[in-house]
Amino acid sequence: MEGKFYSMKAYTLMAHKKAAGSAKNLRDSKPKYRGVKVYGGQPVKAGDIIIRQKGDTYKLGANVYKGRDFSIHAQTDGVVRFGKKNYTRFDGKIYLKTFVEVVASVADVTPKKETKTAAKTPAAKKETKTAATKEATVNVKVSKKDLSSKTVAELTDMAKGMDLTGYSGLKKAELVDLIAQAL
Repeated sequence: MEGKFYSMKAYTLMAHKKAAGSAKNLRDSKPKYRGVKVYGGQPVKAGDIIIRQKGDTYKLGANVYKGRDFSIHAQTDGVVRFGKKNYTRFDGKIYLKTFVEVVASVADVTPKKETKTAAKTPAAKKETKTAATKEATVNVKVSKKDLSSKTVAELTDMAKGMDLTGYSGLKKAELVDLIAQAL
């Protein structure tokens, strides 16, 4: 081996690929599909799921029952109705909660509108107003001294019965003067 020199360098081997880290949070759970499934006014059959929930978000009303996963089911055939109700907590605090129930027919769900028996003409309205005012003045023939002995609530009711305006923000003495002038 004369004349040839070999290099005695120590080679360190280097990686040719970048090291990849392991992913720790790429897992996901399947969706639960919670929420209201049947809305107010819609028909349901017995056993249908009305609401899928976690915990007691919605309270139970009539003709519904709660499943083991807190889902609310219809107990009978009917129409779904939602409403608000005051509930008392274990510590005595009262709070408003939404409840769900199943009623027999659609008529029970829709709010009842007041029907007018007869449409009054402007003359008839004026006549009833003047009759009410006369009745109030007949019933309330009192002096200022008698008025000042009443409470503010009684005075405002009196002013309301007499169809006076602008009495809501007045003090007691001003109310007494207003009613006395109207009499």
